[in-house]
Amino acid sequence: MTLLVALRGSDGLALAADSRGTFGDPRGVTAQNDTMEKAFIVSPHVAVLLAGAGELGNTAMLGAVAGIRQQSLDGVAAVLEPFRQHFRSQYAAWFPNVPAMPAPALAQVGQVPTRPEIQLLVAGCDTPGSADTSIYSLASGFDFAPMLHSYGFAVAGVPLYATYLLNRLHQPDRSVDELAALAVYVITETASQDGKVGGPIKVITIRPDAGCVQLTAEQVSAIAQQNEVRSGALRSSFYGGVGGAGGAGGANGG
Repeated sequence: MTLLVALRGSDGLALAADSRGTFGDPRGVTAQNDTMEKAFIVSPHVAVLLAGAGELGNTAMLGAVAGIRQQSLDGVAAVLEPFRQHFRSQYAAWFPNVPAMPAPALAQVGQVPTRPEIQLLVAGCDTPGSADTSIYSLASGFDFAPMLHSYGFAVAGVPLYATYLLNRLHQPDRSVDELAALAVYVITETASQDGKVGGPIKVITIRPDAGCVQLTAEQVSAIAQQNEVRSGALRSSFYGGVGGAGGAGGANGG
């Protein structure tokens, strides 16, 4: 499985993805590989995160990125629709006898064939160098229809813990550097609870002036270490002065 995170801040975007791929039925014994590529810079101001059927998605991604670069497209407004159409046409060619959107009730009980699942997060500056940014998700189950995340963040893959944490911690007025740390934190916290998420984390920042920049492994490791300090401070806050006062109150109540 996977966890993808895209966060919008005051000066741009922070994107992060784990690198774990799992093989087999998740309800039983599975194998894993921690070298999956899920984060892609597709133009100077647009990046894409990929979840789902990794090998299939990477094959389609190669063609999509090549087309974007051949046409020198940049900005979400220019990239999104060609990107979407490439994935739609690939799926139509690969699975011509499988409906793009089967009846959900029939699909859930396995009465109709379904296409392999792919989820994409497309994020970046709306136009090259623009301070306006957008995050869209595209999912094969919805025929890659663009879904705009107007509330400032998006997750895909294993979203449960990440959604909870982001609802509590994400603030859109924070800087890209601060949100990069939050994106790494969300992934490491999820990995600590769900073995389907893990491996090295890839981080991409997008700013109007600097465009897309992929952080080095050393930079991501430094962020993770700083997050350990933050986690320790959070843990200590429950057992310091506030916790002591609460304990005294409990004794009086007894």
